[in-house]
Amino acid sequence: MGVASRLERIGPDAQRYRRLLRHLEPVGGRVRSRFEVDTRALAAVRISFGLILLVDLLVRWGNIEQFYTNDGAYPIEAYESTYSQFTGLSVHALSGELWFQQLLFGIAGLFALAFVLGYRTRLVGFVSLALLLSLQARNPAVLNGGDKLLRVVLFLALLTPLGERWSIDALRRGSARASVVGFGTAALLIQPLMVFSQNAVLKHQGNTWYEGEALQIAMSNDVMTIFIGNYLTAYPTLLEAMNWAWVGLLAGSILFLLVTDGRLRAAFTLVYVGAFAGMLLTMSVGLFPLVLTTALLPFLTPPFWETLRRLVPTGLLERLPNRAKLESMAGRPLERRAFDALERRGYESKLSFVRAYCRSLLTIVSVLALVSILLYGTTYVTDQDLPAELETSVDQQQWGLYAPNPTEGYSWFAVEAQLESGEKVDAFGNGTITDDRPPDASKEYDTFRERKFMQTVWASGNGDTDGIIAVDYAEWACEQAIERRGDSVESITVHRFYQPSPIDGEYEETGRFTVVERAC
Repeated sequence: MGVASRLERIGPDAQRYRRLLRHLEPVGGRVRSRFEVDTRALAAVRISFGLILLVDLLVRWGNIEQFYTNDGAYPIEAYESTYSQFTGLSVHALSGELWFQQLLFGIAGLFALAFVLGYRTRLVGFVSLALLLSLQARNPAVLNGGDKLLRVVLFLALLTPLGERWSIDALRRGSARASVVGFGTAALLIQPLMVFSQNAVLKHQGNTWYEGEALQIAMSNDVMTIFIGNYLTAYPTLLEAMNWAWVGLLAGSILFLLVTDGRLRAAFTLVYVGAFAGMLLTMSVGLFPLVLTTALLPFLTPPFWETLRRLVPTGLLERLPNRAKLESMAGRPLERRAFDALERRGYESKLSFVRAYCRSLLTIVSVLALVSILLYGTTYVTDQDLPAELETSVDQQQWGLYAPNPTEGYSWFAVEAQLESGEKVDAFGNGTITDDRPPDASKEYDTFRERKFMQTVWASGNGDTDGIIAVDYAEWACEQAIERRGDSVESITVHRFYQPSPIDGEYEETGRFTVVERAC
């Protein structure tokens, strides 16, 4: 009798549970659709990241001797004595010779090109990521937030099937999924939303962004403005409108990009991409606009790709590579053929275990990545304490570009050489060093990486890193001055010039500070 009564009670409970599941099924479907990514978008992410890696290498190539060799301003001794968190993590630090760096740059370029083409995508992608991390660790003094975002988003992207479409791997398989969803795609979609949302909160802690003044201050920074940005300060009303639009995009990113779906999500994504294109044309912030644009490509939904396909001329589509045209690459990859041979020899169960283990490992890593984004991102912005074992990783989710307020001044540097005659001249140029403000301060630096490095030299000269970076830069500057001026150079002095931004239309007096002095 007791068993029968329990069954009677279980029956209605099971029915209620099934009804609840039926009611929740549409909700689950909608949630799932928000984290589903078109595989064409993932292919675009792969191609974009490969091109960014190539662009990064090309930009760094111009200063390869200065920043990555023992004959430059940051020799291996400096690498081993500063930024201890990166010590031992760089293959580039195995040698300080120029040829070795050029070789590694060339290898990284080949892997980046293979990544663009989608050849053994995940393996090649992880090798490219490892080479990128090694390069970044070799000289952290030239990095900015865009470099951190690049390595984070590239890692997350590699947890998804980037080679599913538009790749040599896809041609080999002969089939492709239209879309994918999982913890990997969720992490990839959540990451840019964390960047935007956290940055919106950090900006709210200041007193300029939410008063409509910050963008005008930022555009008055002559070191950071380029191209169109040099002319925008003449239009304060436009800058205020752009300020509020940008704050709205940051604060509303979850609503605009995650809650929406279909054509509306694609439309909002293009608005953000347009904003990043504007950033690229107005501000010298390194790889940030390119990486942010790439990070948003997964939000482009099938309607966008179908529309784009209709716009592409049929003749061009017919000329694109296909399985028939690339017959030599259409066969199964070498490792797949090896697996087939092992299966024929009776190792099928062991290989099935290996495949299942790898899939499970990928899922676990994706879950951990998603949790870390949410944990560290929210912890930083809310000032919550974490256990000491986890505290060191918080900075990997700090996204404070121009937050809480943009700086209200800018700097440039000059190296002055004193000759045996007592004359003081510009060590790297013609004439003498003056306090005159340059016509375009952004042109005082060859690249944004040189600007970041000189800021580190200034910090080092003021006591950070025991002055090692400043001293090594001064020694390098001495050698460069002697090459240009001859043995008559007795000493060099590195000067920093500081100019408050002309927010009210008038320039204040330029300040001059000594960074480091060195006898040659």
